[in-house]
Amino acid sequence: MLRRTYLLGFVAFSVLVCAPARAQGSPLTLANGYHPGLNLAHYWVSEKYDGIRAHWTGQQLLSRQGIPIAAPAWFTHHWPSTALDGELWVGRGQFAAVQSTVAQGAADEADWRAVRYMVFDVPGHAGNLVQRQQQLQRSVRAIGQSWVQQAPQWQVTSHEALMRQLRSVSQQGAEGLMLRRADSPYRAGRSDDLIKLKLFDDAEAVVVAHLPGKGKYHGMTGALLVELPSGQRFKIGSGLSDADRANPPPVGSTITYRHNGSHPSGLPRFARYWRVRGEASAPTSSPDR
Repeated sequence: MLRRTYLLGFVAFSVLVCAPARAQGSPLTLANGYHPGLNLAHYWVSEKYDGIRAHWTGQQLLSRQGIPIAAPAWFTHHWPSTALDGELWVGRGQFAAVQSTVAQGAADEADWRAVRYMVFDVPGHAGNLVQRQQQLQRSVRAIGQSWVQQAPQWQVTSHEALMRQLRSVSQQGAEGLMLRRADSPYRAGRSDDLIKLKLFDDAEAVVVAHLPGKGKYHGMTGALLVELPSGQRFKIGSGLSDADRANPPPVGSTITYRHNGSHPSGLPRFARYWRVRGEASAPTSSPDR
């Protein structure tokens, strides 16, 4: 049975002191996939928001890749001089909307009014997750803006309870769940400190060519030839709509695809196109603040 005990009331873990995490490239903690053997007693759970990961450095808002996000000046007004880690989010199933808003930068203020910054951690804090969440609560209260919200986190008692909740939130349109290890400091890089859990696997690949269609798709794109970070290439045709085939993701763009595990070779099983994974653009004129 799911025990939705919220994190702010929990103070049983001891203090862990370490230097603030830093890494070459992204200073953010990155997720591993869920796997058997995790001790769920050590983790807190939150919704996986279908948005744009955003790192507030204390001075500017950056994407996970370190590219400046040109939000309107009012959006980050009165934010703290300390770092925040969160997600720019419009709502469940609204990734395309937040992606479009971020890509346009500060120009379209009306669309930014719908964006929330769901904050789930404070990278510069030296304590464990519980202590960081207490600091985060204070920071969000001090900001005092309705679009800046602390992401709720809770505990589960078993793998079965976790899977039941995953199915429930997925049916309601959520992307999945995230698990954060409660007794660890904030550490940059990929580890089991952060775990992602979805009903399906997804990954990213770069489009390297458009392969011509046949039959009813003659004159359109039949499949995308894509490349993984490993350099391996494969074709994705499943999941492309007629509109995608008529106007496919451009060569050089990054797409997200869904799949069901991987072959021994490392290539995905039953890969199907999901969407273009856009990235924030660096400002081309004056900074937004």
